[in-house]
Amino acid sequence: MPQNKYIGTKETARLTGLSMQEIYDLIHKGTLVAHKAPKSGWRIPFQVLVDLNLIKEEEEIPMLEVSQIEDRVSYVADEEHYSQVFKLMSEVKHSLKIASANLKNFSVTVESDGTTETLRLCDFFMSLVERGVHVQIVCMKPFGFYLYAKENCPQLLENPLFELRCNEHNHMKVFIFDDECAYVGSANITDAAIGKRTSGNRNHEAGLLLWGADLMQSPLQHFEKVWNDPGILKSSWKRFATKAKELDKEIKGRFG
Repeated sequence: MPQNKYIGTKETARLTGLSMQEIYDLIHKGTLVAHKAPKSGWRIPFQVLVDLNLIKEEEEIPMLEVSQIEDRVSYVADEEHYSQVFKLMSEVKHSLKIASANLKNFSVTVESDGTTETLRLCDFFMSLVERGVHVQIVCMKPFGFYLYAKENCPQLLENPLFELRCNEHNHMKVFIFDDECAYVGSANITDAAIGKRTSGNRNHEAGLLLWGADLMQSPLQHFEKVWNDPGILKSSWKRFATKAKELDKEIKGRFG
């Protein structure tokens, strides 16, 4: 087995018999050495699992390679943003990257194993990170979402697999699913854009779904540029935190 072989958390769970939560606990404690790949989730060196006697060295596992998907484009209009874009959000396996102007904490309907469940968006993101998905969101106006999560779902903001950054200049709308498919269009993360509203109560939205290594290159590079904007890391985040405190004080003063 090559020394530089890495596997994901789901494959680790399958091979070792550990639950996903047990794997994350081992990672966060430092017992299980892992690396957070910039374009996916946690990556665990195969040899580390062998050294911990969690799997055998001769174990056969599939190589982690970039999927070879044929280049193609699909047009997305109006309510298709719920049936296609949000569906892709709910089905990610390793990584969800989102750049949006607005981030609202609306209710979403999630279907899994034949059952339907209604969740607030922060709880939906929590369900993703609990199964090992690395969620990155960069947004111009994250205040309402941030304050709701701070009050009602603080464990999401504290989870290392969930990262939220404020970029006061970001107006692009890009969703990237497992680095294999991207949505580029007009939709923000709001109920009227990607939520399950009726056609008469939702926005008219338009966008494109892109698949394939060549088509994915530009949105991936653009997201990384905005995500790693030094202006965000040095100053915008502090202004975001200050603004959030001001809003928190205003809300508590208004509603007790």
